[in-house]
Amino acid sequence: MRGLKKIAMIEWAKVAPYGFVRTMIILLALLFFLVIFASSRIDISVPGFSWRNIYRFPYNWSSFAWVASWFNIFLSIIVITVTGNEFQHRTFRQQVMNGYDRSEWLAGKGILILFLALTGVIMVTLTVVIFGFAMTPDLTLKALFSGISVLPVYFLQATGYMVIGMLFVTLLRSNALSIILFFLYFIVIEPVIRVMAPAEIRPWFPVKIISHLTPTPEILQLASQAGEEASSALTFEGLGILPRQLPQNINLVMALVYILLFGTLTWLIIRKKDL
Repeated sequence: MRGLKKIAMIEWAKVAPYGFVRTMIILLALLFFLVIFASSRIDISVPGFSWRNIYRFPYNWSSFAWVASWFNIFLSIIVITVTGNEFQHRTFRQQVMNGYDRSEWLAGKGILILFLALTGVIMVTLTVVIFGFAMTPDLTLKALFSGISVLPVYFLQATGYMVIGMLFVTLLRSNALSIILFFLYFIVIEPVIRVMAPAEIRPWFPVKIISHLTPTPEILQLASQAGEEASSALTFEGLGILPRQLPQNINLVMALVYILLFGTLTWLIIRKKDL
C-alpha cells in the first residue's frame, strides 16, 4: 500500500480541478459568517439578560460550533458528489484496474473527509476569534481558551456527517439518489423511527448521537448575566422544552462507535461490490 502522503497527493490531484468543491466551501463559509453576523446585530437586553453574551468568550465557542453544525450538510454533499462522480464516470473502476488498491482509494476519501472537517474547524475558530475579540469586554486568557475544547468535538461531528454520506453514495453509486436519501434519513426516516421507538432508546440513534455532539446552546442560561453559572432551571431540559439527552462523554464514545461502524460498512461494500 502506498504511503498516506502519496495517497493524499493523488486525492488532491483528483479534487483540485473541481470548481464545485471550492464553490461549496466558500458558500459554506459565507453563509456561516452571515448567520453569525446577522444574529449579532440583534440587541435584546433586559435586566439580568444580554443577548450579546452568546458572542463573547468563552460562550461563543459552543454557540458558534452549534451554528456550524447546521452547515455540515454542505461538507457531506461535497463528499457525496466527489465520490459519486468517481463511480458514475467509472474512474474508480479505472483506478483499480491500473493497480490502485481499493483500500488506498478508501484511505484517500478518509483523508478528504478529515481535510474538510479541519476546514470547518478553521472556519469556526476564525469566526469565534473575530467576534470574540470585538464583543468581549475585559478579555482574559481563561475566558479566551476555556471553551476551545468544543473544536475537536465539532471535528468529530463533521466527520460523522460525512462518513454517513460516504456510506450512502458507496452503496447507491448515484449522486442525486444519495443526496436525497441523506436528507430524508436525517430529516424524516430516523426521526420517524425514533418517535415510534421506546423512549429509553431514542437518544441512542446515530443521527441523534452525532447531531447532539454540539447541543443547542442554553440561550437563557448564557444570556443571563451569571452566564454558565446560572441555575439549571434556565436550561431547555430543565424547563421541559427539550427531552433529556445522554451525557456528553457517552455521546462522544457512541459517535466514535458509529463512525467506525459506518466506515467499516463502507469498506465491506467497496470490497464486495463489482467495479
